[in-house]
Amino acid sequence: MPNYDEKTGIAYGVISPNALNGDALNDIYQKGDDPHYENAKDALLRDITALCDTHGINVSNIDTDPFIDEMSDHYESCGDGQCDYSDDEYTLHVSGDGFGIFVMKSPYYTYCRKCSPCAPGAGDLNNPLDIEGIEILDNYDRAYCLDESFFDDDYAKIPYRVFRVDNDQEVL
Repeated sequence: MPNYDEKTGIAYGVISPNALNGDALNDIYQKGDDPHYENAKDALLRDITALCDTHGINVSNIDTDPFIDEMSDHYESCGDGQCDYSDDEYTLHVSGDGFGIFVMKSPYYTYCRKCSPCAPGAGDLNNPLDIEGIEILDNYDRAYCLDESFFDDDYAKIPYRVFRVDNDQEVL
């Protein structure tokens, strides 16, 4: 998978979770989805199907919803910290190794250095470019980023300039 949006040519941005406001980070985790949950649900459905096949029962005659509900009630994340978050503006993936938050969709971008070799082609939002004449840079230096609502003025200040994807205007 490339670390950029193939439609826009804008790289995915990667930022350290420690760079964000604590409340914003908590919102991402609370409103996000555990990517392992769907795998666990699929495995349960495969096991139910195999059990039905073993006993000659047509699985389409079985209501699997109570089994899924029971699994959901007792499901515990594997605890690796992975999280997928999506809303109308953003698509984010929090890596499970503490490496960073991948900004995979955003109405905003910034200019930053590359994130090689950890995430080849992605933009390192912790190392922004703040240069005059920024318009001379090509698309490969742009990376999706988060807006100021993910940061605060005291501890987690926004580390980069922000531009709108739809019109390239800087957001002040």
